[in-house]
Parts: sequence; C-alpha cells; structure tokens
Amino acid sequence: MSSAGCPTLDNLDDVATAFLFEVVDLGMEYAKLEDGFVPLATILGVDGQKHIWKLVGDEDGAFTQEQGVALGRERLQELDEDAHCATLVYDGYFTGDGERTEAVFVEAYQLGRPAGVLMCQRYQRRRGDVQLIGNPMLLDDEVPPLVPPDRQPVEYPHLGPEAKQFALSVLAVGLEDVEPEACILLPFAAVEAADGARDLWRLVDDEQDPTVGGGLDLGRQQLASVDPTTRCVALVWGGDIPDDEDQEGAIFVEAYELGRPAGVRLVQPYRRIDHDRVAMLGDPQAVEEAEPLVPPVEPTRSAAFARLQEIAARKRG
Repeated sequence: MSSAGCPTLDNLDDVATAFLFEVVDLGMEYAKLEDGFVPLATILGVDGQKHIWKLVGDEDGAFTQEQGVALGRERLQELDEDAHCATLVYDGYFTGDGERTEAVFVEAYQLGRPAGVLMCQRYQRRRGDVQLIGNPMLLDDEVPPLVPPDRQPVEYPHLGPEAKQFALSVLAVGLEDVEPEACILLPFAAVEAADGARDLWRLVDDEQDPTVGGGLDLGRQQLASVDPTTRCVALVWGGDIPDDEDQEGAIFVEAYELGRPAGVRLVQPYRRIDHDRVAMLGDPQAVEEAEPLVPPVEPTRSAAFARLQEIAARKRG
C-alpha cells in the first residue's frame, strides 16, 4: 500500500503521511488474525524510531476493544517521548454505499498541529484471506489531537520514559556518593537490562592514582560491548564547574537508550550544606547530545515494524 494517489492531508507533513500509510499496512496485517486484534498505538519519534503499544489493560483478556481505544487516548495524552507523529489503530465496521464491511481505522496526529485525521481501510474475508476493498479513505481531517498540541518540549531528548527514570535514578546515586568536603566523584557505569534489573560498575583506571578521565575511557570501552538486549546504559561522574562561584560542583550523567541514534548528557549542579550533605541547585538539565555508548542496531525502526513491513512487502510482490 502506498500514499501515492491518496488525498492530500493538510494536517500531516510528508513524513507523518508516509508513517500513517505504513500504519494502515500494519493494521491490515493484524486484521488477518481470525479473532481481530487488540487496539494499537504507534509512535514515530523525531529521530525516526518507531514504537508500537498494544493496548491491553488487564492480564485475563477481559479488556474490551472500547476500553483499549480509551486506554490509548489516555496514554497518548500523557506521551513522554520526543515524537513527531502518533496514531491509534483499531478494527471495526464501516457502513457506506448500502453495505457494511469490516475495516481498519487509523487515527493519526502530527504533534503541534491543530487537528488530526481519521483514515479507514475496508476489507472482506474470503477463503481464509483478507482482501482490500478500494483504497484507504479519509473519513475526517479535523479530529481532536491525540496529544495536547501545547505540551511542553520533551525535557530529555532521545530518552523514553523508562530510560529517563533510569538516568535520574543513577544521578541520585551519584549525588549520594560525592565525597565529603570534595566535589570529585570517580566514574561509575550503570546498566539496566530488558527485564529492569540494574547493575553498577565502579571504574578505576589506576588503584594508586585513579583519574576521572581514565575511568571514563574504561567505562566507554566496557559499555561498547554490553549485551545488545540491554535497555539502557549510563556513565556517571562528578566534578566542579569552572568560573561559577555559586555552584560548588556538579554530577554529570551520560545516558544512552539502546537503539536510539544518540544519547544525552545531563548535569546537576549542587551546593554543599555541611560536611557530608549536598543540596541540588535546580533540576537536572540536558546540556548536549552524546555519541551512542553502545553501537546502535537498527536505529530507525522497531523489530515489530520491520517484521510486519517485510510480510507486507512479500505479499505485494
């Protein structure tokens, strides 16, 4: 399926339009399941990465389709990712031209635009197969935004919600580890596995004369070869901030979520309030992008998208 020859979508740019029609293909692949499919939300990041959420609210399977769609709307209203476009995908029925047919519906919204669009692809089942009825149809080009159009920019680009919490938690560990009456924190590496398990590695390049720079070099070498199924990694270190009399020191965190095109470097300034306690000065700030700490694999599409796009391509061929 292609966006070529389809109606112009005023509320979507070319990138969001192409993503919308990919998602129509995705919905049609799920529609081939005999019992239909659980509603989906999909996200296109500003970095080109794509994510799928299956919208199931309980483990016993009693969640209805309507509840799944409602859950998707709720989650997308609170989207905590650096996104370009978001969609909501569900199965249902379309009535028109005197007949009622099954259909996949895709509601798409490009962040920052005044409204979204609603597309529909009709289909019928014959001999165990799914056959399209015509091309995707534009049902509505002014549906309410799936994501608040006035939401604030993402605080930490390139970090999803889990990776953001991971980065902030290891920053807190760094603050606790600042040496009394000193602003130096020798580096450590932090790793979070896909199942949420975490590990910390102290990075000492020389037992007799450890240095921050040497520890960071050692950490980069070790993190470059972590298991590719790892969720996210970080380097943490501390030091002073030159030429700033109001700030005694800062904790630095370089965090990377595997599969993203870049990481992010955070800084948390602090002031010492007594011998062994420090007080944060403001909130952590993202100061710059950072090179991936782990060589990225398939940075532009998720495994689920890749698999389903390949299936669709084979069927079209």
